[in-house]
Amino acid sequence: MSIIVCKIDGVWQEWHGYRTVQKMVSTYTAVYGDGRQVETACDPYPVEVQIDGDRLQQIYDQGTWSLEEVEAVGAKVALPFAAPEGKQTFGSPSYVEADGTVQQVYQVEDIPPPPVPPTAEEKVSAMLANFDVSTRDLQSVLGLGV
Repeated sequence: MSIIVCKIDGVWQEWHGYRTVQKMVSTYTAVYGDGRQVETACDPYPVEVQIDGDRLQQIYDQGTWSLEEVEAVGAKVALPFAAPEGKQTFGSPSYVEADGTVQQVYQVEDIPPPPVPPTAEEKVSAMLANFDVSTRDLQSVLGLGV
C-alpha cells in the first residue's frame, strides 16, 4: 500500500479524509436537453474538488490514477521507512522532502534482547501456582519427604 501525503500548514502529513483541492481541467461537458453529453477541449482552468485521501490511495494503488495525476492535486507518494538492521521504530512517522521526493521517517531504538527463558524450576512453580499448590505440597504427595 502506498503512503499518500499532502502539505498541511507547510508540513508533509498523511492524507486521510476529505480535502478541497484545486485541479486543472482542460475540457468542458455540454449537456443537451435530449440527454446528449459532448465533451469539448478548452483552455485549462482551475476547479475546486473534494478528494478523500484514503480513496486517492486506493485508486493510485489500483493503477487508476498515475503519479502525475496524484501530484496534480497537491499530493505525493511517500517512500516507506525501512528500519536499519537491529533497530525498531517507535512513535509516529514524520515526512521529509529532499530532491522532490518525500520520505517517511521514524525514530529508532535498539531491539531489546529476547528475555531469558525460565528455568525448569520456575516453570514448575508457575504451573503449581495456577492450582494453588506449593512445591512443598507436591513433594509431600510424591513421598519425597520434606
